[in-house]
Amino acid sequence: MDNSKHDFEVAIIGAGPAGSALAYFLGKAGIKVILLDKAKFPRNKVCAGGLPVKIVKILPFDISPVIEREIYEVTLSYKLTRDYRRGCAKPLLYMVNREKLDFFMIQQAVKSGVDFEEEQTVKALSREGNTWIVKMADKAVTASVLVGADGAASFTAKSLSLKPANCAHIGLQYEVPLHLFKNAESLERGIVIDWGSFEDSYGWIFPKKEIASIGVQGPVNLGKQLKIYLDAFLRHCGVPPENQSLRGHLIPHRTVKSALSANGALLIGDAAGLTDYWTGEGIFYAVKSAGIAARQIRRFLEKEMSLDEYEKAIDKEMMPEFATAYQFSRIFNHISPLAFRVLEKSNYQWDIFCRIMRGDRTFAEMKKSFRPDILLGKILFKSRRSCLEKE
Repeated sequence: MDNSKHDFEVAIIGAGPAGSALAYFLGKAGIKVILLDKAKFPRNKVCAGGLPVKIVKILPFDISPVIEREIYEVTLSYKLTRDYRRGCAKPLLYMVNREKLDFFMIQQAVKSGVDFEEEQTVKALSREGNTWIVKMADKAVTASVLVGADGAASFTAKSLSLKPANCAHIGLQYEVPLHLFKNAESLERGIVIDWGSFEDSYGWIFPKKEIASIGVQGPVNLGKQLKIYLDAFLRHCGVPPENQSLRGHLIPHRTVKSALSANGALLIGDAAGLTDYWTGEGIFYAVKSAGIAARQIRRFLEKEMSLDEYEKAIDKEMMPEFATAYQFSRIFNHISPLAFRVLEKSNYQWDIFCRIMRGDRTFAEMKKSFRPDILLGKILFKSRRSCLEKE
């Protein structure tokens, strides 16, 4: 492969955490990269802004300059009624403003030697021989490798005829000045999580420095009900929703194996549907998929392997965790009232909950102990038997 014929070795479309992390990894390796995004940065981004603590283990640079809060406490509520508060000696989450985080990560990528061009909307993608041609309004660039890091509605994925996400949730969110909440003082060190209103749904309050994101997520077909739930949640906190600006976003999920690469191109982060089905968290997995992609791209450019190996690596290193999270979410829908009570009383179970939030323990590790496949089968069997008895 003669890379001298291309403007760049790698072209990355999308400068969110996935694209910027990949650009940084490749730039540090001496690979010629262009990072493109349609927005002008800093730009506002709909996101709850909670970073798992485990992300510091895979990021190659310090993000402390953009961490606005460390979270040590959680208030859990059930259907916006009874609630309790519990804490942890170690931080459970880091709170960030996505506008600041994304801009910070772009700056790190640029320092590594990456070319970054903002306000560049990609109009068309084409391939000639071993070359990708990325066309914009007034220019075009060529590259050996093309990467789609352009989010849930990925233009790259559509252009490659790839459909990596098998299902999706929707997130609805308000950003409210922190002082307007009646429980503002309790938000100084903690978050609020509410569950039980709908299957596969929950609500949250994530406090930043001066604002708090209050939102809900759930199945796309429950959009109207989720809006009602969110407004009730906001009123419950003493804030009238009528004066707030509602924003929403899709949360794509790759719950089963699907194509993530084609003809010298691949997808990472949300564009690949790499988000946690249960929590909707995607930034950690965006960075992790970027690390895997960087490893595979380097070996591809060194003529050691095909880019198809990227998809195999994702299936091996990430999909078991997503599959197990999905199984546990199915179980949780059936036992959520019990789980609410157990987490209040049991220090052992609370410790597991904290370890999962921190990332000290994975769902895959829990699976070895709890066998969610067997537990879910028992739950479904009991549900069917109950229905038959009623008939």
